[in-house]
Amino acid sequence: MADKDKKNSVGPITFARQVQAEGRKVTWTSTPETIQATIMVIVMSIIIALFLFLSDQLIAMVIRLLTGLGS
Repeated sequence: MADKDKKNSVGPITFARQVQAEGRKVTWTSTPETIQATIMVIVMSIIIALFLFLSDQLIAMVIRLLTGLGS
C-alpha cells in the first residue's frame, strides 16, 4: 500500500513542471478577442444593471400606489 501512495504523490518540483507543460498546451485568445470579450461583458453588465434598476423603481412605484405611502 505504501508503494501505491508513493506513485500517486507528486512532489512540488514535479507538480510545477506538470503545470508548466499544461500551460504550454493552452490555446490563449488573442488581444483583440480578449478586448472584444471584455467590452461585451461590460456592456451586458450595464444593460442588466439598468434593467434591474428600472424594475426595482417600477415595483417600488406600484407598492407606493397600493399602500398609499409616499403621498
